[in-house]
Amino acid sequence: MPMSSYILLRGGTLLIHDVDNHVIPTKADILVKDDRIHRIADVIGPPESAIVIDCTDTILAPGFVNTHMHLWQSQQKGIHSDQNLLDYYHSGNMASSLYSPDDVFWGVLAGALEVLDAGTTTVVDHAHMNYSPEHSKEAIRATVASGIRSIFCYSVHPRVATWKPELTMENELLPDWMMSTYRELSSMQPFGSSGRVNLGFAVDTMFAPPQILKDIFTEARALGAHLITSHATQSMQKDIPSTVTVMVENGLLGPDVLLSHANHTSSEELFHLHAHGAHLSSTPISEMQMGHGDPVCLHAGFFDISSIGADSNGICTCYMPTQMQTVLQSTRALNAAERKSQLGPATGPTVEEVYNLGTILGAKAIGMQEEIGSLKVGKKADIVVFDGKSPGMISVAERNPVAAVVLHSSLADIRTVIVDGVVRKDGYSLSKIVIPTDITPLRSQDTDAEGQSIGWEGVARELERSRRSLDMKRKQMVDGNAARRMLIRYFGKAMPDTREQLKSTPR
Repeated sequence: MPMSSYILLRGGTLLIHDVDNHVIPTKADILVKDDRIHRIADVIGPPESAIVIDCTDTILAPGFVNTHMHLWQSQQKGIHSDQNLLDYYHSGNMASSLYSPDDVFWGVLAGALEVLDAGTTTVVDHAHMNYSPEHSKEAIRATVASGIRSIFCYSVHPRVATWKPELTMENELLPDWMMSTYRELSSMQPFGSSGRVNLGFAVDTMFAPPQILKDIFTEARALGAHLITSHATQSMQKDIPSTVTVMVENGLLGPDVLLSHANHTSSEELFHLHAHGAHLSSTPISEMQMGHGDPVCLHAGFFDISSIGADSNGICTCYMPTQMQTVLQSTRALNAAERKSQLGPATGPTVEEVYNLGTILGAKAIGMQEEIGSLKVGKKADIVVFDGKSPGMISVAERNPVAAVVLHSSLADIRTVIVDGVVRKDGYSLSKIVIPTDITPLRSQDTDAEGQSIGWEGVARELERSRRSLDMKRKQMVDGNAARRMLIRYFGKAMPDTREQLKSTPR
């Protein structure tokens, strides 16, 4: 039997949740044994051979839980800066048709390392780049290599057939290879050391008829999908049945369902979400840019079933406190606008509430609250260490450490990130990783002796090579105006004002 490994984090301020999810800042030591938090006490003597990390003047928080992300889009940064959903749809989502499995690998690896660098230790990856079995297998291999904890949501989605002279889509939404690949992957999961990477499933109800949806949900659940996720947006198709309505009418809603966005959820739909134990993921920055509507995660009735994600690092930052700040202050502003007097004491939602959306409530939303989301003995050792003496954190780190993390921290304040008891970032820099040779159970460990060791600089070189290749493909193959016209015609059935948009789109 291999010897246990220990990490002792000494002398920091721990953000510990009580039974009511209130955060109690506590000066204490944490002892990590293997992949778990083994002990929390005022003073802990280090076991023999333990790694000791001095955490004086730091804040220790549970790793953030990002409940909605498309990790493969790392090569798209800068494309979507001024786009709405219509233009993002063809230049972002549909651009997956340009990606080779190799492009997917480096996009996912870079995206996973980016969120790790920013203190996220668990991510729900809605992986809608599924053009072949190798695309998803390479995405999983990259996820394992990164060291992050992930629910990899294997995706059924519309696929581009041609870009020119017109954008056309493949006729078959669910070819035979798609579910046979999922069956194969299900038989192999979980992936990575200590089973860090589990399979989920992703499908959007607007693209699949009811019987196909029922068949997909039944098989995904039978094969052990940890989570089933779907976009719940109506910003371009307000007259079609909502995702919640479709799921309720077809008996699909359940506690394993996570819906992204859901900005226009009605009170009746909210009732069904609560009744069936489903959860939501708000992505504040992308929702506000793309025109989805106001993020709902801090609204009355939504908070207890909500969580936060970053959506796409191709659109915006994946630093979770920035997402928290955005939704906290926008919700406060909406509440203030509705009040008749500004003389009352309330500002609206609290810093603690939005912090919980990115930690313990995020864990609850994905059914992992007993394993992650808080610093507690017996839980997974997913821990982030913030510098409390940086120019941005000085004073507030001691006075109000939760506010320090949410309102004052930056990515540069993250000194150490631990996932599953393994140090993934230390001294403000990402650690080297080992890329497994494949995803078979014996070789999908991040200690694979035959794997390639690589640091961030090497990953960055490969990502830039991939980005330049994709930019060339985009230039040669994609007619953005033709794509836009097709999408306007498609979505225009539910959008009376799209005729004017179609007139203004160049030919």
